[in-house]
Amino acid sequence: IGRSFIDFVHPRDRNTFASQITSGLAVPKIVNSTMVCRIRRYRGLATSFGVKDRVVTFMPFLLKFTFKNVCDEEKVIYLVIQATPFFSAFRIPNEIVAKALPFVIRHAANGNLEYIDPESVPYLGYLPQDVTNKDALQLYHPEDLDYLQQVYETIVKEGGVSRSKTYRMMAQNGDYLKVETEWSSFINPWSKRLEFVIGKHHIIEGPANPDVFQSPLSDEGKAKVQKLREDIVRIMNEVLTKPAEVAKQQMTKRCQDLASFMESLMEEQPKIDEELRLDIQDPEHSYYERDSVMLGGISPHHDYNDSKSSVGTPLS
Repeated sequence: IGRSFIDFVHPRDRNTFASQITSGLAVPKIVNSTMVCRIRRYRGLATSFGVKDRVVTFMPFLLKFTFKNVCDEEKVIYLVIQATPFFSAFRIPNEIVAKALPFVIRHAANGNLEYIDPESVPYLGYLPQDVTNKDALQLYHPEDLDYLQQVYETIVKEGGVSRSKTYRMMAQNGDYLKVETEWSSFINPWSKRLEFVIGKHHIIEGPANPDVFQSPLSDEGKAKVQKLREDIVRIMNEVLTKPAEVAKQQMTKRCQDLASFMESLMEEQPKIDEELRLDIQDPEHSYYERDSVMLGGISPHHDYNDSKSSVGTPLS
């Protein structure tokens, strides 16, 4: 009591709120006007001095404005607001909706969104002022654009489509819900060009995240997530884990054992003068075969496939 109502309105909605009041005062014949805006939630005093540390949250409401003249000593105009909260229409992921209210979205020929029903709020999570003058085509799932291109071609040729196939539309939280749409359009009779397209959307299935009002990741949040991904990759590639240390030690030991084994083999090789006295034509005592026997059938001197030397000696 005593606080300004504008203090409780979300900063992004204050201009819309102010213009709505101005319009109501300028056109007194309009008895009731409505708008959707976010109102700050009460955080409570249970946490004592920790109240300031808690995150400020807002809830979407449908506001109905009424201006009343009250005559006491002087004439005073009062603004009466009836606020009805919005809640997500979905309770479980990918919920099949039986009796969803259809809602209308109108966009111009350049894709600019001009109007969206307040009835869409519990299904999509957008406030009208958040998406008005934005690109309506950004709401469509990229994989459905091929089909929707055919739909728009039919709209231009025939003026509308009675009912589309099921396609996906993005909710405010970034997930997609499935809809079917009745399309109509307005063709300017003088220019013979399409002025705007109207879609009456019927919800078929809810999004994977049923809370359509949950905030999607901001640019800062996306950057933080990307940094975490990069840190994980860096940890996997740079930080040597305990299993990796053990594997490194085992590999080092294997290399040392192999080196010792090769040294012992090299020490057992015949002396040069003994090799010179060998009869190369003797198949039983050839230099190539003796060498192959020592190295387990793998000889650096072999230029051919010596099947005889490798038969009796297992590969090392």
